[in-house]
Formats: sequence, C-alpha cells, structure tokens
Amino acid sequence: MPLSPYCKPKAVLPDLQVSDKDDAIRQLVGALVTARVLKKPVAAAVLDEILAREGQATTGIGHGVGIPHARSEHVEKIVMAFGRVDEGVDFGAVDGERVRVIVMLISPKAKNDEHLAAMKAIVKIVRDPYQCKRLHGCRTPESFMDLIGELDGTPAK
Repeated sequence: MPLSPYCKPKAVLPDLQVSDKDDAIRQLVGALVTARVLKKPVAAAVLDEILAREGQATTGIGHGVGIPHARSEHVEKIVMAFGRVDEGVDFGAVDGERVRVIVMLISPKAKNDEHLAAMKAIVKIVRDPYQCKRLHGCRTPESFMDLIGELDGTPAK
C-alpha cells in the first residue's frame, strides 16, 4: 500500500523535544492539525483514542520505532505523522530499546482493511534493516517525504 498520499510535510517533526511518550503523541497530533489533515475541534478526541490504544499494548515494535495508532470516527481518510526524537523516548518497546522514530497512523473506523494495509506497509519498512536505517536518518520533512515516495515507487521529481 502506498503511504505517500497520507503524508504531509507539515506533519513531519524531525526534531521532537519531548518529556515522554504521551508528549510525543500529543505533539504529533498537533502537527496533523497544523498540516490541516485533522480538524482542531476533534484533535483532543483523537489524542484520547491514540492514548487509549497505547494503553492496551505497546506500539514500540522494536528497532527504535513506535507506531502509535488508532481507528477513529473523526477522520475520513488515513492520516499520518512522523517524528524523530534524538535521545529516544520510552515506549515500553518489545525489544526494550528507546523509540527514536515515531510513525503515527489514524484511520477511519469503518476502513479496517486500509488500516491493516497501512500498518503492514509501515512494519515492512521497519523490518528491512536497510530501509529502517534510512528511516532513522530522515532529519528533514523533505527527506522523509522523499523516502516514502521512493518506497512507494513515486520518487520526488
């Protein structure tokens, strides 16, 4: 599944300064509002949904990557945000490693198949050591957008 249609440069925060996991998620939700892919009046509800999902089980999938996500009635299409935390943040990851790369995904509640396909596409990147290293190396919105576009087969011109 191509991810680039769901990524916006203003929702890419390559230098997050956070106090904890919840703060990182809060800032990424704010970036989605700034990018105008999430309406401000529903941002608090979406944040609550993501934090509730995070409370069920860690989304720190290993290799320094976390994928906080939720299915929500407050979005009409998939929206994504990307963040980097140089010092890492504790997500309670399965491998015990601090999360330095966060890919947040919010999908419409009624589109479970699309949600699962997007999650699979993200996990595929993370499980490939070379692509995961490249993901960790994204230090600008442009570099993240270029990588996702390249992986989708639609590199930037």
